[in-house]
Amino acid sequence: MEQLNFVNLIQAGITTIGILGAVLLWQSKGNEYRGVALLLLMTAIASCINIMEETGLTRDIYLISPVFIMLFGPASYLAIKLLIEKRLNRSQLLHLLPVLPVLMVTAYVEVVIAIGTVWRIVYASLTVLLLLNYKRLLDQQRSDSDEFSLTWLMWILAITATFNLLDLLRLNLQHAIPMQLNVFGQGLNNLIWLISAMLIIVKLQLQNKMPRTGQDASEKPVENTEENRVKSRAENATLNPVEQPESAQQSEGDYAAIFVELDRLVSNNAWYLTPRLTLNDVSELTGLQTRDISRAINVCAKKSFNEYINGYRVDYVCQALRQANKQSLTDIALDAGFSSKASFNKVFKHITGQTPSQYKSANEV
Repeated sequence: MEQLNFVNLIQAGITTIGILGAVLLWQSKGNEYRGVALLLLMTAIASCINIMEETGLTRDIYLISPVFIMLFGPASYLAIKLLIEKRLNRSQLLHLLPVLPVLMVTAYVEVVIAIGTVWRIVYASLTVLLLLNYKRLLDQQRSDSDEFSLTWLMWILAITATFNLLDLLRLNLQHAIPMQLNVFGQGLNNLIWLISAMLIIVKLQLQNKMPRTGQDASEKPVENTEENRVKSRAENATLNPVEQPESAQQSEGDYAAIFVELDRLVSNNAWYLTPRLTLNDVSELTGLQTRDISRAINVCAKKSFNEYINGYRVDYVCQALRQANKQSLTDIALDAGFSSKASFNKVFKHITGQTPSQYKSANEV
């Protein structure tokens, strides 16, 4: 039996953190977090198997560790998909199917590593695209989308993917590089995994309940009341979808009447001051269907719902600062409808090109 080295100690840490994180997320969060919990548990099992194989305990029985190179890609993709969509179809579990034949040929380590390298790149790309699409949908539906967009997770995935690619390159070339460099590379990659696992556990524990996205999450039937006069104007201006092609339905002129009335109501009633305002909220206030509101803003304002509402909020803050408002920046931001200081600072700088403090200093009398 070989002695443990510093890499095995890091792997022991990953095993401990993975099991702890899996238990915490499984017990304290909803069902949609259980995919991440299982992913953390799988990481712990992989690290434990690595320790046993590298110390000689199981190496002569059967080599299992190479299969995890194939498994982590689809497992990560499915875990994130469950987290943001809150459900998985049984057919989607077929993503894991190609792993089974690989389990039978792990003795051909170089071949498994080469295939696994391509497999990981493909699924890392699919996972990032999944998260980007989720953020886009949130921007169309919520004014507080930054709090749920999982941008931090995209950064973690990007960083770990970069180190994983370097480590996979190391694995493919391990017979051609010095032993010390090989061990250092393995240790560095395991350390990145350890830190990433801890960050994911902490961030998800602090994360508010993930909102649903898509038409099924936002579309609601609208009653025929006097408040629905906006809808009547829209129906007169909008082409019949059965009689007209899609391109005609989406022209700016078709949605101009909707947007003009919508913008007037949002501005006059200061609905943008409502914290965590959603597309659904505006739909209930105006009587318009959510798809019409979203499309009108996209086509006429050239913005997402999130950008449109937060643009009004930034204008409110700027006006308050120009009037030498004695409130703190945080209080003004909260009055404007922002739900967090971090989100306010990010949106304000994106729109004005200055931080709130810089803008305040520049406009002080």
